[in-house]
Amino acid sequence: MAVSSDKLVGSGLLLVSVTIFVYYTLWVIVLPFVDTSHPVQDFFLPRKYAIAIPTVLVIVLVTLVATFIGLTLMKSARKQKLKSS
Repeated sequence: MAVSSDKLVGSGLLLVSVTIFVYYTLWVIVLPFVDTSHPVQDFFLPRKYAIAIPTVLVIVLVTLVATFIGLTLMKSARKQKLKSS
């Protein structure tokens, strides 16, 4: 059984994920068809960031994953080296 704090954290993460998804979807798909002088445009960043932010996030994520894999392989190799000695 899940602890109530686990459910709370899961619900919070789900809420944040859905909010980001809806915001980004509106920003990328709907906003180009809305007039630039419309007040709803004030709630969104400039369009150039619609590509820049996800690109930076992907680069950071790939870097973190590659670093984790590299450190894990180095640790494993060190253990094998100590074991064989």
